[in-house]
This record gives sequence, structure tokens and C-alpha cells, in this order.
Amino acid sequence: MKSHLNRLLVVTLLLYAARTPAIEIPVGDVDAWTTLTFNKIPANEVSAEDGRLRIAVRRSASPLVYKLHGPTEVTGITVRARWSGALQLADGAAQGDKGSDDFVLKLGIVESGQRTLSWLQRKVAADWIKQLFKLAPSGAGVERINFLSTTQQRDLLGSERQHPLSDLLYETRVTHLDSPGGFTLAHEFAKPVTVLGIWISSDGDDTQSSFQLEIESLVLHTK
Repeated sequence: MKSHLNRLLVVTLLLYAARTPAIEIPVGDVDAWTTLTFNKIPANEVSAEDGRLRIAVRRSASPLVYKLHGPTEVTGITVRARWSGALQLADGAAQGDKGSDDFVLKLGIVESGQRTLSWLQRKVAADWIKQLFKLAPSGAGVERINFLSTTQQRDLLGSERQHPLSDLLYETRVTHLDSPGGFTLAHEFAKPVTVLGIWISSDGDDTQSSFQLEIESLVLHTK
């Protein structure tokens, strides 16, 4: 029953998307994205083919960031993708917990806000934080990255949390992945959100997993 309701929700969102203005993010252009890396963690292999973005995860992690041309009012998102391989979660572990904090896809919505970095914070902040705040235009700031994610665990579907590592990171599990193959990640916001950029995370470093993600399209629905 729950699976049927989830499919019905996706169909409803897709019908809604077809009737609204939209911005198609260039997933087939690797040069349009900035790759971030972490110390002591191997980077993903990123490429594009036939207009699709391919991310090969090999016990690795390296987010991709896309800066919009300016602050944009967004009402929802639709991502069409497919994946292959395996994300190995430990028995009894909840996806997102320490040691199991890997996901096939976390689509981050970088929200405009009032937070900025002081001169001292810019000197000592991690690179990913500096890159995050670079998405804001001069005189503006950032509120958070609102991650809309897949999950392998059905009981986590719909759950939300502020990530324990930073109050800049917020997560909502919106799509359940039963098995490898094609999927749609779609979400409509309760009210329009002012968006500065898109942040794609696909990682396997925590669980030592290897898989491939292929994003066919990524659309922002606007007012």
C-alpha cells in the first residue's frame, strides 16, 4: 500500500512539473560543475556521455556543485536517474548513522539566507564551507543545504534530520530505492524557496561501497 502511495505521489509531482515553468540544469556538461574533494578520501570519477552525468563511486566521495545565474525562486525539483552496483550497509545500521553515512544520491538545494563568513571564519573554514558561501552573491548569505535524498531503508522514507556534523546541513529522505535501476527523485516545497545552487552528493567512503550513478535530467520548477 505504501509503495503504491509513493508511486502515486511521484506521478502527481511529474504531472505538476509538466505544467510549471522550469530550469533544466546541464547535467551533460561536466565543466559547468565544481568538484569538491576531502582530505584522505578518494574522489569519485565524474564524466558525461549522451547528455547524462555519470558518477562512479569507488569507496569514494566528492560533491559536485552548480551555481545558478542568480537567486531563483524554486517550487520543486525532479531528478531522473539510474544506478548500478551495491551500497553495502552494515546489518542493523540505520542509513546516515556513523559508519553508514553513504547515499546513492543526495540532491542538495542551497538556500539563500543571512549567514555569512567573517574574515577569521574564511581563514579557518573547511574548503566545502568556503565553496558553499561563494554561491551567494555579494552582500547576501546562505541559510543551509537542504538535501533531498534516496534511502535503501523503507522505514526512513519521509524522515528528516539536521546533520550532526553541521547545522548547515539538513536532510529529508524522499525516495526509496528497492534495488539498482532507474528511479525518479521528485519533491514539491511547501512554499517557494530562494535557491543559489545545486549540490550533488553520491558517496561510498563510509561503507566502502562501489556503485555508479547516472543522472539523466535535473529540473528545477519555478514560479
